[in-house]
Amino acid sequence: MESNKLQRTFKFHVKVRTGCLTCKKRKLKCDEAKPHCRRCSSTGRACEGYHPDRQSPPAAGTAIHASHSGLFTSTAERRSFFYFQFQACKPLGGYSNSSFWGREVMQAAIHHPPVRHLVIALGAAYEAFETGTPSQEPHFTLQQCNHSIRQLAMLNQTPGSPLSAEATCCLLTASVLFIYLASIRGHFAEAFQHVQSATKVLQDFERSVQKRDGTATPMYPVPVSHLRSLLTSTYGQLRALVHAPPAPGFPDLLVSDLKPATLFTSVQEAHSYVESLSHNTLAFLQDTELHPQPTAEWLEAAVAYHRELCNALESSQNALDVLVEGLPEAGDTQAQEGVTVLRIYHLYLVIRLRIDIFRPDKRESAFDDLEPHLEEILRHCEIVVRGDQAIEKAPRQPSCSSGLGYVMPLHMVAARCRNPRVRRRAAQLLLDCSRRDGLWDSWLAGRIVSQTMEIEEQAMNLSLEEDETVLADRRIREVGLELKGEKTAVLRFVTVDDWKQGRTGTERMIEW
Repeated sequence: MESNKLQRTFKFHVKVRTGCLTCKKRKLKCDEAKPHCRRCSSTGRACEGYHPDRQSPPAAGTAIHASHSGLFTSTAERRSFFYFQFQACKPLGGYSNSSFWGREVMQAAIHHPPVRHLVIALGAAYEAFETGTPSQEPHFTLQQCNHSIRQLAMLNQTPGSPLSAEATCCLLTASVLFIYLASIRGHFAEAFQHVQSATKVLQDFERSVQKRDGTATPMYPVPVSHLRSLLTSTYGQLRALVHAPPAPGFPDLLVSDLKPATLFTSVQEAHSYVESLSHNTLAFLQDTELHPQPTAEWLEAAVAYHRELCNALESSQNALDVLVEGLPEAGDTQAQEGVTVLRIYHLYLVIRLRIDIFRPDKRESAFDDLEPHLEEILRHCEIVVRGDQAIEKAPRQPSCSSGLGYVMPLHMVAARCRNPRVRRRAAQLLLDCSRRDGLWDSWLAGRIVSQTMEIEEQAMNLSLEEDETVLADRRIREVGLELKGEKTAVLRFVTVDDWKQGRTGTERMIEW
């Protein structure tokens, strides 16, 4: 009879200490969506947010332990530092820079006060950017920046002599953080200035290393190669936005020795290769358009290099196909998104390289034959942005990322495709997706292309509903961007006819 008795079973649960404050008070399981959980939003309750000290658990090897509690002089500093560590570093890492943002910067912050104060500033700024509640962020961020600037000025212990390799790496790390801090806050003129000054420091440093022994291995948590990659990435974004010429007296940072890809061992490696290919392509296209030389030797060299870029692109597409075959179908969502972004950039480069570089007067009309590629880019972007849920039902949380993103290719679709249905979908997606890829802001890009469409259609006396093609000479060929102050810019819309006649185009002002 003892053996036949029903055995009473007890279920034990581990008490979850994360979740929003509202769900914890109601003793309900929280889905932990940010910035406000869906359980609260769906029931009309006000989500009180999350405890600053109880965010997602830190990655192994990156946590700031209790032994480092002396790093902070106030609760606000500690809170913003941990917000960066647990909330901001993952989106900032993007698809290829997670080691820099998630591990190396944190290690540098422990030992280098200028970096630590900027990490704190970034944490505060990112929280304000992500949640849309600036509160006291501007004053606090400026205070932390000033602390960092004062300590950076103390790096050179021997005035007049060059910085040590370690001090230079600290300065370059701070420069990367300053760039993204300015971008997150929407201060793009400031971000542009940081990019230009940082690349000058990098090139001076590399030249001094070459003069010595050709190697630089400072005792510093961030490898020089990672700093170079991140700065080159933002420099490439700057060149794409404002056509800034390369620094005189130095090799073009965007140009590198690009061999055909044979095998990608990871999505991160594929991103590094495709970004390098994109940089080389941009440098080539800008150089051939801005500095054409009507000589047989120049033409022969341009055709040969164009062929090299096309071969590199084809090899990259093949290597990505092989990599994808080896990835699990239901694997990491971020890796899958990273592959989609690579597909977007392959299409973007196909378009750029198929347009005849020797016929700049036919460039805009050439996009018409490439409309299927533009529409395919849009479909891929919609997959990344919308996922399985319509954006109207669940607006995406604002995010800022480093490395390759989808804002620039999506902007090309909206600006270059003259199919009204396609370009309006692209423009609306830019306005809705709340994305900032380094210096490329989706909302600002959406505003610019909306004005582009308006100017083109007004010139042809079209209404927004009519589905007609704008005549070739009335198309906007380029948009000049001149930043005025922190959040104001003058846009110069140059039509194909303006370009042919040497006119400066139509000016409009935009604020954000």
